[in-house]
Amino acid sequence: RAEGCDAVFLGVGAPAGVRLGIPGENAEGITDALNFLRTYNLRGSVPVGKNVVVIGGGNSAIDAARTAVRLGAESVTVVYRRSREVMPAYKEEIEEAQHEGVVLKLLTAPVEILVEGRQVVGLKCQPMRLGEFDRSGRRRPEEGGDAFCIKADHILVAVGQTLDLQKITGDMTLETRQNAMISIDPVTGQSSEKWIFAGGDAVSGPSSVVEAVAAGERAAVGIDAYLTGRQHAFWREDREVDTFFDPDAEPIDAPREKLRLIPLERRRDNFDEVEQPWVESVAVCQARRCLRCDWGRRGNGN
Repeated sequence: RAEGCDAVFLGVGAPAGVRLGIPGENAEGITDALNFLRTYNLRGSVPVGKNVVVIGGGNSAIDAARTAVRLGAESVTVVYRRSREVMPAYKEEIEEAQHEGVVLKLLTAPVEILVEGRQVVGLKCQPMRLGEFDRSGRRRPEEGGDAFCIKADHILVAVGQTLDLQKITGDMTLETRQNAMISIDPVTGQSSEKWIFAGGDAVSGPSSVVEAVAAGERAAVGIDAYLTGRQHAFWREDREVDTFFDPDAEPIDAPREKLRLIPLERRRDNFDEVEQPWVESVAVCQARRCLRCDWGRRGNGN
């Protein structure tokens, strides 16, 4: 603002991990899974223990587990307090993680980090069972047995993402929602500070790339209207697409083709691409299955 900017867009994401809130979580050997993955992607290396426990059930948790396998961990266990059916991670990612040796401890909640000196040596867990449905539409996990311990010298935490807004805004206060994300006008992306706009995970919490791009587009229109007082969203006008497409063509009656995967023995100690591309004939065949949105409603889509 002091340098002459009339409007600023915040698209900083939700880069901070949510803490566990259990005894021992400040010990050495506790790592936020997002930082673990970020460090590897930036540096090409990151320290990893021999016996790794990952806490969480989303894509970040499974990514961290599969990364730990590739970095040479002897054992990797994913601890998740709900059932397999409601794990947020992609089904195929979970399956491949298991094929690679990752162990799932489902209906299991962490209750304490076990420490010797300042170093992590294990995770105390509480077995859970499924109770009544909660507001998310999932059955609420409840205590269901005697506690047990999992040996661990490295624990990766992937239980959620949040934003430390004060680190960015300093003395300026922006209105936030209950989950600490920035509160905005959903149409324009404008925050409580009129010249600051925001979008993406910093507003919605962890979501998709598509949602982030859409938020940026909405905010671009909002910023333009804020600066000019007019609606200039010329890019929203219809444009003719000159690619040939026959809207009456029927999709071919072919099943979904699975991607080829490299063998399990080739997945340790490297980050080679696991999913292999289709040959051209298969790719064209698969593309011809997917040109009619109403086809899926007749039971042959996906």
